[in-house]
Formats: sequence, C-alpha cells, structure tokens
Amino acid sequence: MGLFSRRSRQHEPDEPAEGAAAAPPEPGPGVRNDGVREALAVWAGRKDVLTFADVLRRAVAGELLLDVTDSRLADPDRGFQQGDTLAIASVRDNAGADLLVAFTGHDELQRMRQAAGRSLVQPAAAVLAQALRDHQGIVVDGRSPGAFIAYADEIRAHLTDDPEAVAPLTDVTAGRSLPFGQYLEALGDGPLFAPVDPEVEDGAAGPAATGPDGGAYTAVGTSPAEVWAWRPGGEVRRVAFADVAAATRAAGRAGVVVNPARPAVVVPAGALPA
Repeated sequence: MGLFSRRSRQHEPDEPAEGAAAAPPEPGPGVRNDGVREALAVWAGRKDVLTFADVLRRAVAGELLLDVTDSRLADPDRGFQQGDTLAIASVRDNAGADLLVAFTGHDELQRMRQAAGRSLVQPAAAVLAQALRDHQGIVVDGRSPGAFIAYADEIRAHLTDDPEAVAPLTDVTAGRSLPFGQYLEALGDGPLFAPVDPEVEDGAAGPAATGPDGGAYTAVGTSPAEVWAWRPGGEVRRVAFADVAAATRAAGRAGVVVNPARPAVVVPAGALPA
C-alpha cells in the first residue's frame, strides 16, 4: 500500500534530492505517463475507493495527451498556427454526460480511434482542470483494460476545485526535485491535507502512520487523493504545515510523512519548523 502503512513497515524514503526541472511538454506522440499507466493496470483488476484515489493522485502529475485528430491544420508538418482550428475530442457516457478524452500515451489514442490520430501533450493538471471547466468529467485510456472515468464532483473531491494548484507540491514530492531546505519552504506554502478520524484521540495531529523505524508519524497529503490512497474514506481537511509541525511536536511523534501512499517524503521531528 505504500512506504508508510498503518500496519506494515517497509523501506524508509530518502530526503528530497536536488535535480533538474522537467522539460516543458511539447505536442507529439512520444510522451507516456507511466505513473498513471501503472495505476490503471491495478484499477483494471481491482476497482475500489483506494485504487480510484490512486489513479487520480497520479493523474495530476506529468502529462496527458488530448485527441486533436479532427483539428484543421493548414500545414500539419508545422503544427498549430494562426488560423488553424483546434478540435479537442470528447465523448458522452450512457447517461449523456460530456467527458473529455485523455490518454497516457499516443498508442492509447490509436487504440481508442482504432486508427492513426493526432495528439496534443498537455500538463496533466491542466487537462483535469479543463475537464472541470469545459466538461462533466474525464475518461482516460477509454479502450484499455484499465479504462477510467472520473466525474467532475469526484475530481473536485480528490483534487480540489483547482487541480493545477495541488500539482506543483505533488510533483516536487514525487520527484524529490528540491533540496531539503527548499522543500520545507514549499511545504510551508502548501496546500496540504490531513485525515480526520474522530475515533482516534490524537488531537490536532490526526491519525498516525507507522514508519519503518516503528515510530508514529503525522500523515499529510498534497491532495485529498494522496490521503485516500493511503487511508481510504473518511474526512480530510486542509491544514497548514506550521500547525502540523506544532501538533506533531506536542504529540511527541517522530515526524511528518508527506504522501504516505508513496513515494513518501519524511520530515523528522528535529527538522520541523519552530
């Protein structure tokens, strides 16, 4: 279920390491979102609230492809230019809901169309935002064994009203792309979300995750989906990192774990801001 579990103890995650920023997305057939593909493979065999959350938490990171096969381009070899008509494909489900069509790779677009097509690569968070803004939901890899549909209210519940706002911290947490000090500053800027369990008397710190060292860690996610992919169901609230740090110290816990479903990042108690 992840690096941090309420029951199991597995490998301890490292601190974020410095790395190069990802290159900006470009139109073309070469992009694949392997993180979402991995989640869809699990979704194909087990459809429950945990695997649903796992798909959406991954789908806010990286890139997704849109089907623009029906666009009108004066010169397809030169890409989109002024005067061209951009047509982004969508479908309707059995109840008539309009769903934006998105893909984890160009091969899935071709499988959907059962023919060659033209794709446009976009940031995945922007695609989800478009599904909320212009459609009633999204279908990802619609002809694959793991074909996935999320309706607008489900996207909002898992990724808030603004998926693009939760994407940056999700990306740097998963990619460990910041030095640890800068990562702590990013946590301070948020947004962060924490599970609420009225049956657990942990006060403001909330339910604890058991770390590989046996210690209790306060669990937070960079989106509600990150929390539900570790601990499905239940209430999730938005929290400030400073409040989480204070509650963690007051509860005598070993630290904070961000996105415990994996890849997690540990902030030891001694590194928490005063």
